[in-house]
Amino acid sequence: MRERLHAACALAQKSLSSSQKRMKLHYDKKAVGRSFAPGDQVLVLLPIPGSSLSARFSGPYLVEKKLSDTNYVIKTPDRRRSSRVCHVNMLKAYYLRDSPNSSSGKPVQPAVSSLAAVVLTPGWNLEEDKEDGLELRHTLQQCERLCNSEMLKKLPSQMEHLDGDQTNDLIILINSFLNVFQDVPSRTSILEHDVDVGNAAPIRQHPYRVNAKKRDIMKSEVAYLLENDMAKPSNSSWSSPCILVPKPDGTSRLCTDYRRVNAVTKSDSFPLPSLDDCIDRIGSSAYVSKLDLLKGYWQVPLTSRASDISAFVTPDNFVQYTVMPFGMCNAPATFQRLVNIVFADVPNCTAYLDDVVIHSSTWTDHLATLRSVFQRLENASLTFNLAKCEFGKATVTYLGKQVGRGQVRPVTGKVEAIVAFPAPTTRRQLRRFLGMVGYYRTSCKNFSTLVAPLTSLLSPKVPFKWSQECNYAFECAKALLC
Repeated sequence: MRERLHAACALAQKSLSSSQKRMKLHYDKKAVGRSFAPGDQVLVLLPIPGSSLSARFSGPYLVEKKLSDTNYVIKTPDRRRSSRVCHVNMLKAYYLRDSPNSSSGKPVQPAVSSLAAVVLTPGWNLEEDKEDGLELRHTLQQCERLCNSEMLKKLPSQMEHLDGDQTNDLIILINSFLNVFQDVPSRTSILEHDVDVGNAAPIRQHPYRVNAKKRDIMKSEVAYLLENDMAKPSNSSWSSPCILVPKPDGTSRLCTDYRRVNAVTKSDSFPLPSLDDCIDRIGSSAYVSKLDLLKGYWQVPLTSRASDISAFVTPDNFVQYTVMPFGMCNAPATFQRLVNIVFADVPNCTAYLDDVVIHSSTWTDHLATLRSVFQRLENASLTFNLAKCEFGKATVTYLGKQVGRGQVRPVTGKVEAIVAFPAPTTRRQLRRFLGMVGYYRTSCKNFSTLVAPLTSLLSPKVPFKWSQECNYAFECAKALLC
């Protein structure tokens, strides 16, 4: 039996090696040779700060040294590592744009900020970007989303996938519940969020130092909170620092660093639903609508005790929340408890925190469920973010996966980021890669067996040595998602 297993294993490895060669030949048909010299300016494919599963070309950066035909040492002074080894597939030549105001006709070096912008020139080949597995979004696509009042004026353009009667049904339904589509988050009357720290002494921290640009953003965010009664000036003995977290639409979210407060907070054990169960419930529904609450956490009021503990400090302000902030350890449990109460017994409705999905086999049932959901939202004084809602679609992106029509698929953008991930050089990078790939492990047959050489390297008792076996498992894990 053992000999037969060894023979089967050898045969499988031989077959996999043959398939890998065929895949390489297929890829090399469209591969374009690239070479750079020390001193050249290049754009480098790097992860977006704060978004591990997204990557884009940043730069320009200088080539410091050429190690081989495929590996280069690149200077990245604005990153955590001032220099790094990059594969040629992660690099693109950077072209300077001629300035129309320049009399000498020489290219003008663009100003480089802490996050350099990609300059598109007439010679820039967008098709080349697609072949590299990246989709460079236009600046307009990364701008801040429109408010609900603006989106209401453009409803028909958001429903072009539906026929005329279905579009009219939805517009009439939405206009019947305008209270759930306000521009400012409302305040629910269902429950309040409390923070129990027992007999812990107040924790006082100083604000983090930030640059002038982030400081201005923090000022505007605090002003928005004060203007809409979501925060008030504080005299609390508690204080926590704030940070800005980038959002996919290019704006920033103000988050408070409550790690020390969370360490002394008693946990709320209310369970969150299983991600896989939420996705499986959609099944083969013909119509799927995805709804998103407008700044969901900010629609939950705080108790007086929790408000004092939530006090936060910036370089210019000391205020405390009157609504549930991002970053508190029990906030997800409180919010899930809220949506469970609001949407209890609503058929074909699944809610994971502020992401609500409605799925039905017929349009009549779908419209009836939407009406029931809107009614319950209005009764609970909750507000939707119309810019992030999708109505009556066959497939939607939900919890990081493309779902609908009885299928569940990984999101293309996430797969592209995984495929572009370079070979890890540290345990931290390897742990990050396995976390990215592991989210889609249900789509990968024999995933744990395949990545076993990689998971064994995570142990601190084993020296981190990147072998051929590890590289093979690394590439195979990527190939499983392609």
